[in-house]
Amino acid sequence: MEPVHPSQGTSAAPAALVAMTSVEIAKPLARAIKIYRRVARHDVDAPTRHDLARHIKQLAEDGVRDPSRLTVHGLSYLRSRERSCGLR
Repeated sequence: MEPVHPSQGTSAAPAALVAMTSVEIAKPLARAIKIYRRVARHDVDAPTRHDLARHIKQLAEDGVRDPSRLTVHGLSYLRSRERSCGLR
């Protein structure tokens, strides 16, 4: 049997099926916004924050469990969105 990381739950449930809590998703979301604000030197508007939260939640549901990876994905999403449509 494969070893199970404590954050993945028991071996009876695949990692992708173990839901992350709102708090676990909120931390990488807040961290991505904080880092982005510092680098981009402007705030992230409400619709962009909402879309970013939905993006990070979807990644978590797809099995990305590491908060650092979720933060990096969030930053990549913000940069991509900035290049494609320009953030306010």
